[in-house]
Amino acid sequence: MSDSAIGKGLSARNSAGFIGAIVLFLTLLGLLHVMSATTVAALRAGEGMSRFVLKQAITVAVASAGGLFCYLYGYRRLVALGKLLLPLSWLLLLAVLLLGERTYGARRWIDFGFFSLQASEVAKFAIVLAAARYVSLRADRIDSYLHGFLPALRWLAPTALLIAVEPDFGTSMFILVIGFLLLFLGGVRLTHIVATAVVTLPVFVAMMIMNFDHILKRFSNFNGGAHEQVENSAAVMAKGGLVGVGIGSGRAQFGFVPFVESDFIFASVGEQLGLAGTFGLLLLFALFFWHGLKIALRARDRAGFIVGFGLSFMIVFQAGINMAVVTGIVPPKGIGLPFVSYGGSSLMMLGAAVGTLASVARLGLDGPAARVDGVDAPDPTAESWDDDLEAAMEH
Repeated sequence: MSDSAIGKGLSARNSAGFIGAIVLFLTLLGLLHVMSATTVAALRAGEGMSRFVLKQAITVAVASAGGLFCYLYGYRRLVALGKLLLPLSWLLLLAVLLLGERTYGARRWIDFGFFSLQASEVAKFAIVLAAARYVSLRADRIDSYLHGFLPALRWLAPTALLIAVEPDFGTSMFILVIGFLLLFLGGVRLTHIVATAVVTLPVFVAMMIMNFDHILKRFSNFNGGAHEQVENSAAVMAKGGLVGVGIGSGRAQFGFVPFVESDFIFASVGEQLGLAGTFGLLLLFALFFWHGLKIALRARDRAGFIVGFGLSFMIVFQAGINMAVVTGIVPPKGIGLPFVSYGGSSLMMLGAAVGTLASVARLGLDGPAARVDGVDAPDPTAESWDDDLEAAMEH
C-alpha cells in the first residue's frame, strides 16, 4: 500500500509475529491479575478461587479459535460480510434495549444464561469492516459530500445512536471517532466531516446530557473530584511506587477499588508492578500500534489498509481511554483494558480483531498471492464484489 519511511523494507508477517507475542504476554498478564483481583471475592462468596480464572481461560480459548478462523478466512471475505455483520449488530443492540437487564442505570448486555453478550463490542468490530467495504466500493466518489460522505451516515449514525440510548454515551462517541477517522483515511474530505460534526455533535451531546442524569452526574463528580473509585485507584497506584508491592499483594483486591478485575485492572497493575509495570504496558500498546501500522501500510489493497489501521487504532485507542479513566485524566467510563481485563464479549471480539489483522499481513505485499483455497479472494474494489464472494465461498 505504501513505501513510506514506516512501511519501506518491512515485513508485515514479522510484525504479525510481534503482535502475536504482545497479545500472548498481555493475555497471560491479564489472567494473572484476574486471579489476584478475584481470589478474595471468590473466597468470601464461598466459591473456588479459580472460578473467575477458569472462566477467563475458557474465554481466551474461544477467542483464540475465533481469531484463527478470521486469520484463515481472510480479511477480504470478512469485509465482504461486513454488510451483514453490521445489521446483525443493530439487531443485537435492539435486543439489548428490549431484553437487556438494566445494570448501573444502563442496558448493555444480553444474558444467555451461560454467557452475557455486550452487543456494542460486536458493533466496534463491525464498524471497521463496514468502513473498509464502504471506502473500497466508493473509491471513485468518496470525496463527494452527497455521494461519498453523506451515505456513510446511514450506517454510522444508527450504530452510534443505538449504543447511545442504552445509554452508553462513551462507546457511542468511540464508534463515531473510529468511523470518521477511517472515512477520512479512506478519502472523505476533512471539511465534510468537520462541518457535519460542528452542526450535529453539540446537539447530540446536549441531548445525551439532558436525558441521561447519570452522564451529567459523572461529569459533575469528575469536575468536583468526588469520584471515590478513581481516587482509590490513584491511591493504590501511588502505593505501588517504582516496582510495585508484588503480585498478589496490595489493597485493590480487597474491594478497595471496585471492578478491579475488569475496568480498573490497570490500577492493580500499578499497585502490584509499580511504575515499571504501567510504563511497560504503555510500551507494549505503543509497539502494538507500530506493528499494526506497518501491517496496514504493507496491505495489498485499500480495504486491507483500512482494516489494518482501523483494528490497530481501535485496540490502542481503547487502551488509552482505559488508562486515562483509571488515572483520573478523563471522566469515568466503563471500558476494559484490551486483553488484560476480565470479560467475555470484549476478549472474543479482540481475538477476532487480531486474527483479522494477521490475515492482512498474510495476504499483504509481503505475503503469498491473495488466493484462498485456489480461488481469488473477493476484490473490494471490484464491481463484481458479490459475485466474487459467492464464487469464493462455493469452493
